[in-house]
Amino acid sequence: DGYVLLRGVLDPKKVFGARQVVVNALDQEWKVVDTKAHDVKEAKIRGTSKGFLLTGYRPITHHKDVLSVLENSKLVNLFEDMFKGTATTFHNKWVRVQSTGQFTDEHSDFYRFAHCSEDLYVCWIPLGDYTPLHGTLAVCDGSHKLPGYDKSVDLKSELPEDFEIHQKDAVWRTSSFKAGDILIMDIRTIHASTQNTTQEFRISMDTRWQPAKVQKGNHLGFKVFSPVQK
Repeated sequence: DGYVLLRGVLDPKKVFGARQVVVNALDQEWKVVDTKAHDVKEAKIRGTSKGFLLTGYRPITHHKDVLSVLENSKLVNLFEDMFKGTATTFHNKWVRVQSTGQFTDEHSDFYRFAHCSEDLYVCWIPLGDYTPLHGTLAVCDGSHKLPGYDKSVDLKSELPEDFEIHQKDAVWRTSSFKAGDILIMDIRTIHASTQNTTQEFRISMDTRWQPAKVQKGNHLGFKVFSPVQK
């Protein structure tokens, strides 16, 4: 189907620790958290503040409490098993904060990573307990098999040409998520999010994983993990 949802893979305490790093920055640096009527941990939205991307913002993405989730040994072990060999992950990390009314349009990540798309996977991690009302990830069943991913790449593209036809009968799936759950999907899988209809910031992070063997010694931009002891 192009994705797999795995429950309870990560330690919820570590996930909430990573969440707190993000929430503290939203409060202290951007002043968008309502701390007058709520505890800062609740990540309630201040006024009409909007969410934004914090991708590549290293004080967050490479904070030790965040890396303890994004590069957790359980994830490394999982991908080692999946790849049947050494796992690597992008040094860059993606952080998404969505407020009331915000959502993500349908798209595929393939076109942004076409130069290194072989056996490349996305691991999406919600930093909290969320229902679809918060703006959860939604995936389009079987969309990674659509034609168009092997054609000459337009870097401005986000969807294969045949998706317009496919979407008429497309099956979209989402769920409620608990801290510790993860969703892994093929880099080609078309995905989006539901709309956040709450007064709470929805915070998530995602990383990209690839077997070291397909990089043929050129690991530029990737972190290579030593084999996990099992």
